[in-house]
Amino acid sequence: MSLRKPKSETAKLRETVASLPPRVADWTPEQRRQFTTQSDRATREENGVSQPDERR
Repeated sequence: MSLRKPKSETAKLRETVASLPPRVADWTPEQRRQFTTQSDRATREENGVSQPDERR
């Protein structure tokens, strides 16, 4: 049995984008939220930030 490394947030973002309609104008509000949430996670991962900024 091999141990698999968990998928990166960037890999998950690629999957999210692949599942969406090609034109952003065709995305539903839920699809936009899904993309934004995953994009934010991938950006934080790439920048080495573990949690969203709570100072708003």
